[in-house]
Amino acid sequence: MDVGDHFRTILAGWWRILLVAVLVAGVTYGVRKQAPKQYQALGVVEVVSGASLVGFGDTAQTQYVTDTYAAYGKSSSIVTQALLSNNVQADLATAESRLSVDNVALGVLLIKANGPTVHDAVGLAKGVVDALVNGAKNQFAEYLKTDTARLIAERARVNAQLAVLPTGSRDAQLLRVRLDSLQSALSQRAALPTNDVTAIAAGASDGLPISPKPFRDAEFAFIAALLIASELWVWRSARRDRFSTVDESEMMRELGLPVLARVPTGKSGEILEASRTLRTNLMFLSGAAKPRSVAVVSANAEAGKTFVAVQLAEAAATVEDQVVFVDADLRRPSAHEAFGVRRAPGLTAVLQGADVAGALRRVRSGSSLRVLPSGSSTEDPAALLGARAFRSVLDHLRSMRLVVVDTPPVSLFADALGVASQCDATVFVLDMKSSRKRAVRGAIEALRRGGANVIGVVVNHVNSPRTVFDAAVESFPYRPRATGAASMSARS
Repeated sequence: MDVGDHFRTILAGWWRILLVAVLVAGVTYGVRKQAPKQYQALGVVEVVSGASLVGFGDTAQTQYVTDTYAAYGKSSSIVTQALLSNNVQADLATAESRLSVDNVALGVLLIKANGPTVHDAVGLAKGVVDALVNGAKNQFAEYLKTDTARLIAERARVNAQLAVLPTGSRDAQLLRVRLDSLQSALSQRAALPTNDVTAIAAGASDGLPISPKPFRDAEFAFIAALLIASELWVWRSARRDRFSTVDESEMMRELGLPVLARVPTGKSGEILEASRTLRTNLMFLSGAAKPRSVAVVSANAEAGKTFVAVQLAEAAATVEDQVVFVDADLRRPSAHEAFGVRRAPGLTAVLQGADVAGALRRVRSGSSLRVLPSGSSTEDPAALLGARAFRSVLDHLRSMRLVVVDTPPVSLFADALGVASQCDATVFVLDMKSSRKRAVRGAIEALRRGGANVIGVVVNHVNSPRTVFDAAVESFPYRPRATGAASMSARS
């Protein structure tokens, strides 16, 4: 299925697709309308590093300090303080799931807090902002206190060691250097600027719920359902367009034609039996003389028409004394390879005036089967095959018991229409794997409009455990055609 068929399929089922999308949107709206409301409050905190306050800070340091406080703002200690200070009715895990603290710009933290009520959202946001600001101050003060106590304890230890050492000793000199270093560190700690964490906004809310938003959700659901339903409709149509059964009554209902043979995917013996079934059906057409010329056609190139045509010709040659295979697929000829004969000279040369008998090739010694290969390539195969020259070829071969003609795919080229309309009967080959009902029906209708006498179908690639295939022995519409030049003139 190409892009055009894809959209045509969607257009064909537009009202069903639209109905599904509307129903999904309606259900989504109803469900979301009943969902509990959620509110949001915002807090903004500005962070300035201590080094920046005295002119020694840089962007990287400010970014690092801000990231540190963002992580600190989501810590359990800060959230717990926020819950207690603002009487928010939520446990720690729930509060943490409703909270986000993000570094949204250099030195700026954005706090978002959600809650089932405006009070809960504002209380959580404000509590986190306050706890973060106070915690930053207390954290720095605690750091100074702890570090200063460590330095003082170290200074006392050094003084105690100096007291027992001779004044001019080397160890005493080293300890005095260490003592000066500790004193300098204490002075630096005392003058160290603190990080400035300031609340810009604490618990701001517009009082409107952020969710649910049933209209928005319904719109998204409608669009999603429209896309999904469209693709499911295409998938369904593609599945329905495949042949799933080779039942005689089903094929008659779908195509109006009987099944002449079923070619399995199994062993060569099963394929041979299917070829004999096809041959038998052509030999014993109910209420009519058997055709002298049979065109083998298909809708698509992968259906296996050439394979079926070759098998039919070989099966017929085992019981008939004069069988000719004509390769009229001048687009992509392959029969000469199947029979192991030269491609040229062949049909194209005969159509341009060469002798038919000189172009016929016997497949093997003792065989009654002769092959007229496609011949050399030509620029306009349709013109050659649709002209009187091809009718003359068939007239020349009227003395043969059976002429099997291979053709190009009907859906791709007009050649098959011209060839099939000049043969007594047409056998349509469809493939269970690659053929599509719509394409097959269109090809059969095109053949009938062009004057071809389609008598039945051969189903290729049938998954069946049977080794003997059913023959289409029931009566089916076959209109015998007059043979000879008079018949050709009547169709010209």
